[in-house]
Amino acid sequence: MKPKIAVVIVVWNGVEDTLECLESLQLDLYLNKEVIIVDNGSTDGSSGIIKSRGFDVKIIRSESNLGFTGGNNLGLSEAQKCGARYAFLLNNDTTVEPEALSALVEAAELQPAAGILSPVIHYYDIPGEIWFAGATLRISAGEALHDLSLQPGRLSKPYVSPWVSGCAMLVRMVAVEQVGGFDDRFYLNWEDVDWCVRMSEVGWEIKVVPSARICHKVGRSQAKLHGRSCYYNVRNSLLLSAKHAGLVGYLRTVVLVLWRHFREALRRSGESRREFLEGAMDGFFDHVAGRYGCHVPRCKSLNAHGEASGSGVRV
Repeated sequence: MKPKIAVVIVVWNGVEDTLECLESLQLDLYLNKEVIIVDNGSTDGSSGIIKSRGFDVKIIRSESNLGFTGGNNLGLSEAQKCGARYAFLLNNDTTVEPEALSALVEAAELQPAAGILSPVIHYYDIPGEIWFAGATLRISAGEALHDLSLQPGRLSKPYVSPWVSGCAMLVRMVAVEQVGGFDDRFYLNWEDVDWCVRMSEVGWEIKVVPSARICHKVGRSQAKLHGRSCYYNVRNSLLLSAKHAGLVGYLRTVVLVLWRHFREALRRSGESRREFLEGAMDGFFDHVAGRYGCHVPRCKSLNAHGEASGSGVRV
């Protein structure tokens, strides 16, 4: 029998996207899977609507928004309880090709050193164009970017990437047991990079599987941040550097991140400039003060199902 997969989908509103994602999973050819919906305090009746449509899913509801990190950690805990060998963390604003899970599991079974494996992710609105196929990482510069030079064919072999997007990742549960789940201090944004770095530090490989493909509605959930991604980019890139770069690397990151955001602010004008600078400085001072998690008091309007974690370009 093929190994069991727990498909974990964290949702915060956006029920129509969730329904389309679940419909694509119904067409998936991998049968030994359990779909776990983590309702992260939705206010649009997501849980009830999903139940009414008759999908074969388990729904866990949190009364409050736990962020991308907390919601997925809740799902990972349930995946462990159900005896899954792998958990597939998936954004609800995605659609999955019928053979994607099979390709990911096949690659994982053939490469036992791989702790996290990612499909190639295409734009939903431009399915012929790739959004994510691998990444670059410079921790001491505060840069974690999509590597757009990578355009693998479907027959290409799996390859190593320093990190992969939290939009879609197959994770080996024994690796989770060793490393732990997401660091809840991030709440959203950069938590996927941190998790991959932590996995790599203890010897697990992070890989992209070109034969596995999904589509992502890029930008839809990012819009729910209402421009606040700047805050999380600054705060969380500095947190990542403080954890992994050493003192000299961390100090370098502080200078470079603040300079890049100041430079970007100069390109803007009026209210946009003010909000951008405010977000950057709030992120910096909250990092210095050790204030992490949800950005109070504005968290109620934030998306926490994953887009910000996999937005690709962190300035």
